[in-house]
Amino acid sequence: MSMVWTLGVLALAVVLTPLLNRFLGRAAGWPLAALYLAATATLWPAIAEVFAGGTPTFAVPWVEALGVAFALRLDGLGVVFSLIALLIGAVVFVYSTDYLGRGSQLSFYLVMTVFTLAMVGLVMADDLVVLFICWELTSLASFFLIARSGNAGEAASMRTLLLTFMGGLALLAGVALIVVRTGTTNLTAALASDVWTTDGTFTAVVATLVLLAGFTKSAQFPFHVWLPDAMAAITPVSAYLHAAAVVKAGIFLLMRFSPAFHAAPVWNAALISAGLFTAALGAWFALTQTDLKKLMAYSTVSQLGLIVATIGVGTEAALAAAVIHTIAHALFKSGLFMMVGVVDHSTGTRDLRRLPVLWRRMPLSFTVTAVGAASMAGLPPLLGFISKESLFAALLDAPGAAWTGWLALVLAAGASVLTFAYCTKILFGGFVDGRGADRDSDHELHPHEGVMLGAAAVPILTGVPLGLAAFLLDAPVDLATRAALPLSDPHAHFTLWHGITPELIATLVVFALGGVVIARRAALWPVLEAHRFPVDGAAVIGALHDGLRAAARPWVRVFVSDHPDRHLAVLFGAYLAVVLPGLVLVAPGTPAFAVGPVALTQPVDVVVCLLIAASVVCLCLTTSRLAATLCLSAIGIISTVQILALGAPDVALTQLLVESLTVIVIMLVLQKLPTHFNFKTTPRVAKASAIAVGMGLAAGGATWFLAARRPRSDVADYYAGNATDVTSAQNIVNVILVEFRALDTLGELTVLGMAGIAILALVSSVRHRQLDPSPEEDRTHVPPPELALRPEGTPAHRAITDAWSNVLPMQLVLRFMVPVLVVLSALIFWRGHNAPGGGFIAALVGSAVVGLIYLSTSRDRQIGPPRLPIRLIGWGVVIAVVTGLFGLAFASSFLEPIHGYLGGVHLVTSMLFDVGVYLAVIGLVMLAFNLLGTSGDSLTRDGGESTRERADEAVEGELPGPLDTVRGEPAAAGRVGVRSRFLAEGTPPKELGR
Repeated sequence: MSMVWTLGVLALAVVLTPLLNRFLGRAAGWPLAALYLAATATLWPAIAEVFAGGTPTFAVPWVEALGVAFALRLDGLGVVFSLIALLIGAVVFVYSTDYLGRGSQLSFYLVMTVFTLAMVGLVMADDLVVLFICWELTSLASFFLIARSGNAGEAASMRTLLLTFMGGLALLAGVALIVVRTGTTNLTAALASDVWTTDGTFTAVVATLVLLAGFTKSAQFPFHVWLPDAMAAITPVSAYLHAAAVVKAGIFLLMRFSPAFHAAPVWNAALISAGLFTAALGAWFALTQTDLKKLMAYSTVSQLGLIVATIGVGTEAALAAAVIHTIAHALFKSGLFMMVGVVDHSTGTRDLRRLPVLWRRMPLSFTVTAVGAASMAGLPPLLGFISKESLFAALLDAPGAAWTGWLALVLAAGASVLTFAYCTKILFGGFVDGRGADRDSDHELHPHEGVMLGAAAVPILTGVPLGLAAFLLDAPVDLATRAALPLSDPHAHFTLWHGITPELIATLVVFALGGVVIARRAALWPVLEAHRFPVDGAAVIGALHDGLRAAARPWVRVFVSDHPDRHLAVLFGAYLAVVLPGLVLVAPGTPAFAVGPVALTQPVDVVVCLLIAASVVCLCLTTSRLAATLCLSAIGIISTVQILALGAPDVALTQLLVESLTVIVIMLVLQKLPTHFNFKTTPRVAKASAIAVGMGLAAGGATWFLAARRPRSDVADYYAGNATDVTSAQNIVNVILVEFRALDTLGELTVLGMAGIAILALVSSVRHRQLDPSPEEDRTHVPPPELALRPEGTPAHRAITDAWSNVLPMQLVLRFMVPVLVVLSALIFWRGHNAPGGGFIAALVGSAVVGLIYLSTSRDRQIGPPRLPIRLIGWGVVIAVVTGLFGLAFASSFLEPIHGYLGGVHLVTSMLFDVGVYLAVIGLVMLAFNLLGTSGDSLTRDGGESTRERADEAVEGELPGPLDTVRGEPAAAGRVGVRSRFLAEGTPPKELGR
């Protein structure tokens, strides 16, 4: 349970973040850091058990039908990576309290806490499905943290998402193959399967998929380009995700799957070769950078390459070296990234060509940076020296011929010379040389050597005692190595002196060549910076993107059209090519598709058919948009009669309410469209008619054969026979939606919410303007509102007064209808579990209240506070998800309803799920009315009124009228719709009908 408490504390941090940010702003980092330390404390009993030789586990069933469990397991590998995520995370949050700007920082803290929860869940996961979900959550968190940087991070975040999701797809394929072949989703059991030793081909395929996933996260060539891109994010993000955590997820994955693949030739060859190449490539690119942060990014790529190559060796010593260098890298690199932020805040620049001499003016920062750079360069007596020597020694054991180990050592030493060089550039270029000193001799400096420096110094200076007392890491590294190689019995012995060894000689050679770099740096840096590689990874991805778009353009041109007939033509062609031959050849010989005599047993069927057919004909022939809307709504309402006759009141009530609300929305849109359709040539009309008739026949025929003539399915029989026994409910329709198939409904609810956000983004970005009349089309032009200001007795005044005669009855009716509809909505919601009703239908009734209020207002205005619809949608989705988590926590699976009685009343948690549906639907309808119904040149986001609304208020100030039922304030006919403005201009009534 210790692991569960840890995840619970991290989840609490996520929940509390909005509240802490609201009251503390950037200072929310302090309590969040405390929560991270509390999470570490709750994990300590499990850590102690691991050190005692145990392996704490936790598992509850999740998706029982697939054998998926929410399973956790902590071993030495999980201990190392959990502590990195928690402790470095706490330090970064403390750093952020001084780094971030004052005020709200909700997006930063919220996504960071979600990332930590996902990262810790990843390293503890003992189920392949749970591991994959946490893996993807870390990718999403990284994307959002880069994207929040604004325009600078937009393209970078998309490239990051592309590359990391490619790795996610590879991991998904690998997980699927493992589950199918081993028959289990349990990670420990799958890795212990004998398939890895008996089927070399299968092992090679899965190993390739897993290493591709690991390469994308750990920024290995050719996927390394996302990490320098990620430097668009702020420094705390770089220090945590891109130095200590997210890139370590890739390292963790490779180590976690080492038990299965450590002896696979493709695994060894790919990791060693790609790792060493990445180490050299990243180091070279680092030397060509003038931006300190970009330099750090490429240095991270280089260091990760050395770790990956060592994992590829696969021996006990190699995995132990990879673990200790992972620890050392997390310490010195996170601190160095934070020191870049200190320099940036103090000088206002990260450009090495502009920095003045800083070591005298910022001595503490210089000292801390020197220690961090020395550890990365591998100087004694720091932890980086011990870990680097361990890497060299491990590479000597590279599998293959005897010379492969020596070659690997030489290549790693060569990359380390470049490492020493860019460490020199960080320290001397950032603090000593002062290439910008001549121009900025009196450069204004604002040293930030308080909280920021203190937080950055913690991980860097931790490497000093750990280097001097490296034996303290023997036990945790042994435990992590044993987890990565279960059949081994490692006995690591880390110390500063191992005698005269090949790795020591290689280290001394690195130091000697590094000294030459220090001496020649003044001439070396300008040459390297002037000869950068002409094409970077971002340009390559851009070229691939452009090439793929060019190749796909001829294929998508068929679909990219504003004309629906082109889309229908493709669907109709697919029907003729695929579905129709199947119906002709297969269906007649299949008993389930046998077509018998048809009897219209109810006379209402004939009446409904004739009325719908007449409405369809009118819809096709009319040229008026208003008439088309009436015909379209008639079709929907008449269909309601047919549904009622078939005995489906739930569906009928839903259909009727949706039709009513849809008509209002369509009418709001029609205000901004020409009054008539603009039909063009006769051939085009003929073509569209032919396609429409063909699609109608196709849909009718498919329904006839595939639906109307088939017996009830086994699933339907199960629902009918077991719904009441399983759920204690009578309304099978609602039970299917919120219990049996609640996950489908949750997906639809999420899509509905995203549709609302899309409407907001789309409509808010388009100016609301009316089209000028043209001789080709009769367009409705709305005159400026000030033209409606007419003295009493003028046509304008009479038009406004007449229009109020239409609004006033609606307002009076509203006083009686609103209470009735509210009570009806609550009643339908309550009875939905046992009678026709439910959350969706009740929400539609509630939405009818919103529609009536809107129609009865005196002006075009928003209903309720401007942000209310978004909040309703958001809380609706959140409540639905939390209901699912509640079922996971207290039942056996996600969204499983929990039943009980309170005072003799049967209650079920699916009612809470229905509350989420209710809120989201109300929010979407309110959002549509507010966005499409408000007039003016733009939508107001701050609750203020548009120019046209303010003009309406001027009219109302002179022409007192009845009470406005929305705000309860005196109001006259400022907004009596578009019609009043036409009349104010003397537009003949016959023109309004158009």
